[in-house]
Amino acid sequence: MFSLNLSVILNIGVILFTLLESYIFPIAIVKWIVIVAKCSGIFTLLKGSSKKPLRNRYSYNLLLTTSRRYVNMTKQRESHVNVILEDECHTPGSLQSIQLSYCGQDCRRIPAALQKLYGTKTKCLDLSYNTIETLKGLEHFGRLEELILDNNKLGDSVTYPYLPHLRTLSLNNNQISDLEALIEQISERFPSLTYLSLLSNKACPNQLSDFDKDDSDYQRYRYFVIFKLPHLCFLDSRRVFETERREAAVRGEFMRVRRPAADAIHSPTQTYSRSQPQARPLPVDLAALGKHKGAYGKCHYKYTGKHSEGNRFIVNSDL
Repeated sequence: MFSLNLSVILNIGVILFTLLESYIFPIAIVKWIVIVAKCSGIFTLLKGSSKKPLRNRYSYNLLLTTSRRYVNMTKQRESHVNVILEDECHTPGSLQSIQLSYCGQDCRRIPAALQKLYGTKTKCLDLSYNTIETLKGLEHFGRLEELILDNNKLGDSVTYPYLPHLRTLSLNNNQISDLEALIEQISERFPSLTYLSLLSNKACPNQLSDFDKDDSDYQRYRYFVIFKLPHLCFLDSRRVFETERREAAVRGEFMRVRRPAADAIHSPTQTYSRSQPQARPLPVDLAALGKHKGAYGKCHYKYTGKHSEGNRFIVNSDL
C-alpha cells in the first residue's frame, strides 16, 4: 500500500472537487485539464512516487600490512588500498557494491585480507602494475564484473576461476603466449564476457608485442578470437563490427596458429641413426629407376668466357 503524503491527499481532493464541478458546470472541465497539465496529479497517483532511490558513494584509502616469512625472519610490508563503496539506498542491510583498487604494490598474489573483507561485495577489481604470477583466491570474488590485470607477470600456466558475472577482462602487457589455451579457459570460465584486451602479449600478434607482425596477422588473430567468443563486443581497443563477426563465423576456425610439438623440434646438433628413414625432398620418378647414369671422379673446369653475354661487346682489337 502506497504511503500517501500530504501533497498526494491534496491532489486527490482537488481532482475529486474538479470532477464534481465539471459534472455540474461542463465548462469547468477546462480547469481539470489545466490541473492535470501543470500539477500532473493524476499521473503521480497512477505511477506512484517518481523519486529515484538515492545512491551514496564513499571513497577511502586503507593501509594494508602484510607479513612475509623467510628462513630466519618475518618481514612486514605496508601497502595502500583504494576502496570505492556504493550504496543504492538507505535501508539497512541493503546490497553494496565495491570498486577495489590495489595497483602498483609489487605483490605476487592477491592478499588474503582483501579476499576476506571485500570478496563477496566487489564488482570491480583493479590489480594492475604489480608482479602477480597466480590468481589463487580470485574465486572468492563471486560478484566480480570487471577485472583489470594489466602489467603483471601472468603466464600460460595460470588457472582462471569460474566467474559467471564477469563482463570485462583486461590482460594487457603480461607473459601470455598460448592464445588457444587462454581462449578455451575464457570461454568456459567467463560466460558473460563482452570486453577482452590482450595487447602487448605474445598471444596478440601486433607490433606492440612483435615488430615482425603486421596488420594481416592481427586481423587473423581477431577472427579466431571472435569465432571462439561470439558474445564479445570489444576486442583490445576496437569494437567488434557485424561484418567482422560474419567473417569470423566463416573463416575464424581456420585462423588458429599451429605450433609443432616439443618432441618434434630437434636441436641442430642432434645426430640421426642409420635406422631412421631418410625423407626425400622430391618424389621419385618410378619410370626412371635403373636408367640413371653417374660417375665418380674429379673434374677440372676451365672458364673460357665463350658463352658470356659480356664478351659480345669486346672486339678482337681490345684483346
